[in-house]
Amino acid sequence: MDNVKSLMVAAACLTLCGNAVSAQATWTLGETLRIGGAETGPLSFLYTKSIEADAKGRVFVLDRKTQDIRVFGPDGKLVRVIGRVGSGPGELRDAEGLIIARNGVLWVRDAANARFSLFSPEGAFQSSWTAKFCWSQGAWSPQPDKQGRIIDWDCATGSGRERQNLVLAYRIDKSRVDTLGAMPSCAQPGLNEAGTWITRTERSTSYRTIPFAPRSQSVLGPDAETWCVPSSARYEILRLKAIARDTVRIVRSLPRVMVTQVERDSIIADTESKGPTGLDFSRIPKEKPAIDRLTVDDQGRLWVSRTTATGALAHDIFSSNGRIIATAELRGCRTSVWLPFVVRRDHVYTVCLDEDDVQLVTRFRLRRPR
Repeated sequence: MDNVKSLMVAAACLTLCGNAVSAQATWTLGETLRIGGAETGPLSFLYTKSIEADAKGRVFVLDRKTQDIRVFGPDGKLVRVIGRVGSGPGELRDAEGLIIARNGVLWVRDAANARFSLFSPEGAFQSSWTAKFCWSQGAWSPQPDKQGRIIDWDCATGSGRERQNLVLAYRIDKSRVDTLGAMPSCAQPGLNEAGTWITRTERSTSYRTIPFAPRSQSVLGPDAETWCVPSSARYEILRLKAIARDTVRIVRSLPRVMVTQVERDSIIADTESKGPTGLDFSRIPKEKPAIDRLTVDDQGRLWVSRTTATGALAHDIFSSNGRIIATAELRGCRTSVWLPFVVRRDHVYTVCLDEDDVQLVTRFRLRRPR
């Protein structure tokens, strides 16, 4: 955090706050497609890990449980299934996400097989690129840059055990990996640990995220910029670049959103459903985070997701230089910050949950006022 403060003092800093962000336009999100709901088969999503969409409107869905990618046409009809569990060519063992490069090739980060698997726009396996990843990212969210490279975070190990976190650019011809600089960080020290139930026994240690607990968040942009939230307890976002001195700071004051007693009771009942856990439920915050999630779309715009006082999911949309563009509310969709949310062209793709928590891949169209 001290590093971030020194950057902000020495840098040209743009702050947007209060009334500066209150006069934005309002966009609407209209649902145009839902896929899923079957008990078995390609239309049954067990654990949707990643979603992509290409210029033709085809939707690519990676399911972590089955380790395959289902491809659907713009009308929602199944086109093909790519991949299967394994370590052979075109097979996946712990795929963490996918992205379509600017040349149309589908990249899949397969951490357990220590490689990227590349597929043609029509779904045919093309090649693998062996990679020594430093860590499992859980959910992979890279960005194509203007040169067509895949921008990502990883690290390089120096002498001894020292590790440096870096912003990297993978060339899509697989010729090399460019190092763009050290990965900027603005995380508040100890925040994520404070938001975790840690249970230690003689045999193991288990970790559970405390619902609604503040946490730090980061997401990459297409110019290798990092959008960073020091603590989601407050509406403060920094734009940092590995090789630049200037930064952007977005601040907004919003009404507090409280955790209801019904929500608290539901969390406790669900956590204790298989027996007493001994967890300290008093650590569940009384207030919800000011920011739920950060997303950067394919036009370089920043989407800031938050829960409103009415329980709706709102998205504040900013330009790449931090100027407010619009706010859009997502209605009629119960979802989670742990499920994919991507914006491609004028469409939002996410996972909505029905009353039985069945996952439905859903497409919404952005509509702007005339």
